[in-house]
Amino acid sequence: MAVVQPEVQPNLPAGVAAARARLFEHGVYFAPVRHHSPACAHALQAMLRELRPAAVLIEGPEGFTDMLPLLLDERTRPPVALLCQTQAAGAEGARAQSAFFPFCDYSPEWVALREGAAVQAQLAFIDLPWQARAGSADAKPDAEARSLMAERYLAHSSYLNALAARAGCRDQDELWDHLFEARSRAALADWRSVFGDVFSYCAMARLDYEPAVLEAEGSLPRERHMAAHIARWRKQVDGPVVVVTGGFHTSALIELLDADPAPAAPAAPAALAAPAAAGASWLIRYSFERLDALNGYGAGMPAPAYYQAVWDTLQSPAPGDHQLAVAVDQLTRLAQDSRARGVQERISTAEVQAAVLQAARLAALRGHAGPGRQDVLDAMRSCFVKGAIDDGMQGLFDDVRRQMTGSRLGDVPPSAGSPPLVQDARAAAHRHGLRLDDGDTRLARLDLYRKQRHRRRSRFFHLMQYLDTDLARWQGGPDFMAGSRLELLFEEWTYAWTPLVEARLIELAADGATLAEVALARLLREEQALGDAGRARSAGSAAALLVRACLVGLHERLPALLSLLSRHLDEDADFASVVACGHALVTLWRAREPLGVREHPGVLALMRRVWPAALFLLPGLADTGMDGEGAQVGQLLALREFGRAARSALPEQEAGLAFETGDLHRRLQALTATRGCAPGICGAAAALLFLDGAWDEQDLSRLLEQRFGAGATPQDAVRFLSGLMAAAPELLLTQPGLRRSFNTLVGSWDEASFIQYLPDLRLAFTGLKPQETSDLAEALAVLNGAAPDALQAEFHYDVSEDEMLAGGRLNAALAACLERDALSGWLDLSTEKPHG
Repeated sequence: MAVVQPEVQPNLPAGVAAARARLFEHGVYFAPVRHHSPACAHALQAMLRELRPAAVLIEGPEGFTDMLPLLLDERTRPPVALLCQTQAAGAEGARAQSAFFPFCDYSPEWVALREGAAVQAQLAFIDLPWQARAGSADAKPDAEARSLMAERYLAHSSYLNALAARAGCRDQDELWDHLFEARSRAALADWRSVFGDVFSYCAMARLDYEPAVLEAEGSLPRERHMAAHIARWRKQVDGPVVVVTGGFHTSALIELLDADPAPAAPAAPAALAAPAAAGASWLIRYSFERLDALNGYGAGMPAPAYYQAVWDTLQSPAPGDHQLAVAVDQLTRLAQDSRARGVQERISTAEVQAAVLQAARLAALRGHAGPGRQDVLDAMRSCFVKGAIDDGMQGLFDDVRRQMTGSRLGDVPPSAGSPPLVQDARAAAHRHGLRLDDGDTRLARLDLYRKQRHRRRSRFFHLMQYLDTDLARWQGGPDFMAGSRLELLFEEWTYAWTPLVEARLIELAADGATLAEVALARLLREEQALGDAGRARSAGSAAALLVRACLVGLHERLPALLSLLSRHLDEDADFASVVACGHALVTLWRAREPLGVREHPGVLALMRRVWPAALFLLPGLADTGMDGEGAQVGQLLALREFGRAARSALPEQEAGLAFETGDLHRRLQALTATRGCAPGICGAAAALLFLDGAWDEQDLSRLLEQRFGAGATPQDAVRFLSGLMAAAPELLLTQPGLRRSFNTLVGSWDEASFIQYLPDLRLAFTGLKPQETSDLAEALAVLNGAAPDALQAEFHYDVSEDEMLAGGRLNAALAACLERDALSGWLDLSTEKPHG
């Protein structure tokens, strides 16, 4: 793709040109930068080494100045971030709000700190405190942690979009590389030219935005605060002052200093006067994955590992084209990785050589000093893709993205002072054998029933998931909370220790110094919510809380939770809740080994009490309304399953006494005999009685005569059938009497009734397998005089439900028209034989 070389500063407006001329005046040297740009970082390095300034002022909350000893510690290894938190008002009251201020080796802010310290300059951050920014219009307390280096105005600039289109660039990242990162090492060292061009680039983008917008979202207040700092430092130091800020702010800072050569010294914003606004900051490890713009990071550039390689090469004393060296390295590593992993489409040495040549030629065509990131990517597409991208090559580009993103995780000195909770979590992760030295996602496969070590790791994963730390994600295995797949022996998780994990732990630190304390605090709050006076009792919720406590390792709460569950079971009037409680207790008993319950007598005692409690509430299902009928039919089936599961989990003699089915059958019979009983409940009860052998065919036939016979309304009949089919979908296939009753019922409906209830009938039959549906249709056709294979010969299966219903409505409308025009006799023409 050919790219036209645009001018970086085409016919600048007079105001922008005048401000550019004042970038380096009166002892103040502005370094407008793009965050995490190797080009800006290299130019800034040259600037600081040449000027040897007295002070280096950096955009960033002024409170970060107190963190300078940690940032300058030789044991601090980027990528790292300053994490700041404060309490901010949200939709549900005050809650912690977090933000990151990341650094990597090639961040201009990091170079400003390290090079500034090397020339013995005074260092300071000069932006508004984070606590004040957290309350600005652009801060969203309910949102996840965000970056304090957002470049959203550059990303949405119409000027830059137009410039990218003019240059033939696909997006603004390619435009930036084209204008700045693609310069030679010598051109990047010409810091006056680099920063002059960056200033023009950003100042022109700023013209897209009205002052009222910038005031409302907080940019102008921040710029006034930074200008006041700059004015004060200009007066109190003897020597050059270098100001490193995002390029979007530079023109405003110049205008502020020109308008008032001695602005008032910055004062604490009014928002900071209240104790509630107090915040805290920590230096934490950060990762390349979180720094990647393609992963949603709102500032800086994509492909951090690629630009790290560019920076490392720029810092190397080796002569030559640093960009070509990076291109060769990237292409060679990709080929080596493809061979090491044995992928189907291996990259040969000849293909690497062709790609290097292609990247160099593309760079020359586009006016670059050497191959940039987009040149390398285009060369990969040209030389490595042997067919359509979809033909197995998508994996290659996934590999490219992983390689260019990287998985590097920084480090901080022990004196960084992480809250005790973070230290406890890191120690626990080490005990369970988790890797914390990078941000890669890994898979853990745990043998829950045979290895105690794996059970402990599982509880750690569940604990971190319970606390919403985003460390681990459950992928498969037994689901103890849902009580399903308990026969599976293995559990699978993916996990990655990322900066967001530590940020979330810091948010939780107010609840305790250890994971156990924080989890216990959350569990106690949930217990309190369940036990609050005046709230409806929920045995199901209390049982779920009990399973959760065992799952995350809080077994010390078992006696208290069993007592809580006992109280709820005594008072719970919700049939579904009581049945859910029973299933949770069965799960707890069946999985007592991995859940660490063992032979706890309290679990068994409660399980025995659930059965009579549920049977006591069973008659209330008769009053179920039509909207809730399907759900309550499901609960009725769940009760039967609970009884069967409990009987299989306990010794035979004890199970027979505790979960005797006679009482269930008597109550089900009472439901079928109750006048006005919900039809769906009645149908499900009849099916269960027949399946359990409590009813024979005659008993079932008598009820069918009532529900499908003369006087039965179509709506009630369909509801009854839906309940019966939900419990035993096979009955229509195995019971001829039921088929005859159903056929008679449907045959008595007029066309409008049939079309109205057809969707409900189709829903009732969803429990049948496709072959069973076909067999049933054939049996019903035979009942109506058709040949056994008539449907197979005439029925077309490519008609959707909507099309069938539309056809039925059209047919009914046509019949009505013919009837109106006294032409109803035409409807019999289809039965006549063709002439001739």
